[in-house]
Amino acid sequence: MMTAASFSEFFEQFKWQTFGPHLLNMVLQIALYSVLFWFINRAIVFLIDRSFGTYMKNRRINQKRAETLHTLVRNTTRYIVVFFFLYTILSVLGFPIGTLIASAGIVTVVVGLGAQGIIRDVIAGFLILMEQQMEVGDNVIINGTTSGRVVAFGLRLTTIKDADGGLNYITNSSITTITNQSRTNMRVQIDLPLKADTATNQAIKTVKAVNDRLLPKHPEVVGRAVIQGPTILPKTHLLAISVTMYVKNGDQSNVRSTFTTSYLNALHQEGIELP
Repeated sequence: MMTAASFSEFFEQFKWQTFGPHLLNMVLQIALYSVLFWFINRAIVFLIDRSFGTYMKNRRINQKRAETLHTLVRNTTRYIVVFFFLYTILSVLGFPIGTLIASAGIVTVVVGLGAQGIIRDVIAGFLILMEQQMEVGDNVIINGTTSGRVVAFGLRLTTIKDADGGLNYITNSSITTITNQSRTNMRVQIDLPLKADTATNQAIKTVKAVNDRLLPKHPEVVGRAVIQGPTILPKTHLLAISVTMYVKNGDQSNVRSTFTTSYLNALHQEGIELP
């Protein structure tokens, strides 16, 4: 245990004249390298953004695919810049980087076991990208539970923004099923339950009049709306008529809401009460 006398002796013998300049030099180097790598990162990101912008203007390429590749390249570049920045800072602080690298074989097994998940994520991410299973901007359902729009696709994570605005971060290796709702037209089915004594012919005529009025105003609806009924709903066993139409991907929610509201208002005006 260091006594007060020994501590005082150590304090007096400490080379304060060399420690001060050495510490100042180290701080200045760290500050300089931090600014330098910040500029390097900004310059590389600027060149990547500009290159992708020029490439997309001069060539016919899927915009969503280009945005996905763009995000992936930017993330990879940042990881590389951060790695060299940390390497440089450790060198300035006096860590024996060469010795650490030479002796890295001792911890290779431990690090390898810990990095297995990351490696699986990266491989899965590249496979998803190369097979074009989904791209930035697509509306998808992941593993049958998480739905929303792909806002970011990285080396390890895929970010999905749901209808409530929440961001869901999903590791690429955990993705087993992708339902991509942005590749084809989507089917919208609207079921209108009716009372048992309702005049179904009048209800169908009212729904058809709504379709004739709204369809010309909604070019996102592909083709015509098909009216089916009367039929029985399987879950509630109620009498109903169903309207089926196909819309461009991403517009199904708006179309469903607009047409359903118009159907209900029109039926109510005709004196047709719903259960």
